[in-house]
Amino acid sequence: MAFSEKLTRRHLLKGAAAGGAYLAMGGLPVFAQSATKLVFMEPFDLTLEYLPEMNAVVGGHFEKEGLEVEIANVRGTAVGIQQVIAGQAHFTRVGLLDLFKASASQDTKLLSVATSLQGGIFSLVSREGDPINSPEELRGKTVGVASLGGGQENILNLMLAGAGIPVTEVPRQAIGSSAGNVEILKQGRVDAFIANIETALLLRMTKEPVQIWSTTKYAPLPGGVIGTTEKFATENHDTVVKFVRAMRNSALEIKDADPAEILDRVASKFDLTVTDDREFRLEAIKAYNELALVQGEENVMRNVPSVFEEAARLVGAADIIKIDDVSSLYSTAFYDEAVK
Repeated sequence: MAFSEKLTRRHLLKGAAAGGAYLAMGGLPVFAQSATKLVFMEPFDLTLEYLPEMNAVVGGHFEKEGLEVEIANVRGTAVGIQQVIAGQAHFTRVGLLDLFKASASQDTKLLSVATSLQGGIFSLVSREGDPINSPEELRGKTVGVASLGGGQENILNLMLAGAGIPVTEVPRQAIGSSAGNVEILKQGRVDAFIANIETALLLRMTKEPVQIWSTTKYAPLPGGVIGTTEKFATENHDTVVKFVRAMRNSALEIKDADPAEILDRVASKFDLTVTDDREFRLEAIKAYNELALVQGEENVMRNVPSVFEEAARLVGAADIIKIDDVSSLYSTAFYDEAVK
């Protein structure tokens, strides 16, 4: 079977129904509060995007800090955030824009204590023979997004805001999120589409005639921040420092180690929902590694103030949400103490 035939969207999402089983078996338990026993709630099924926390468990990084961390998952960032607010989990990983939106709609104050993916998880895909090279070239073009009003459309609007282009000048069409969107592109039904990491990687590996570039260059929103409540972070300062240190050490190990060893270690404990094609998994590890290192090795897991400030400026310019004081939504204190 050819590589392109093996790596279908069905295989990429193999096991996606498994995440719902966690809720189907009686719902989420209320976890006892403890300074050392923690629950990390992933907002979706376990993929290689969540490798640092999974490796921190199986690689002993949490244990070295005296922490016992359980990784669970639900369906959707909003649900993950609600579990943290309700005290059923201690940490969750979401995109920075998700944290911004949740902070504006919740009475409970949320705080990013670390950034796991310094780069964004989306790319813009256009035809190789008719490429779109920048947001300025999107004027008058139809762009495919997973859903109207969703994360991909938000990123599109942020890029347009940065380029000073009114959103009304760039039509968009909901086409779902699939590597099969390349066929819609080839047919000319859209001029470009937004793709996630796995889709972009698949298109490269199957050598589709497309041009792909990361949206991070024009919409520098981190693809993953580690959120908790300000109350938990304040009352459990030392625990959060240990948590951030373990996450950072895990990410640095992934950067330096043989990806195959990391993959085998993690896959032995966690049921990954990404395709079981080994070549794809190894390439995905490398791709996520690159996102973790966008701000340099010295900033692995660090909340970079200038990035948060620019992100807040862009979401305001795009009329997505107004952030009055972005500095209140993140802290560098835990990272600074963790690396001493």
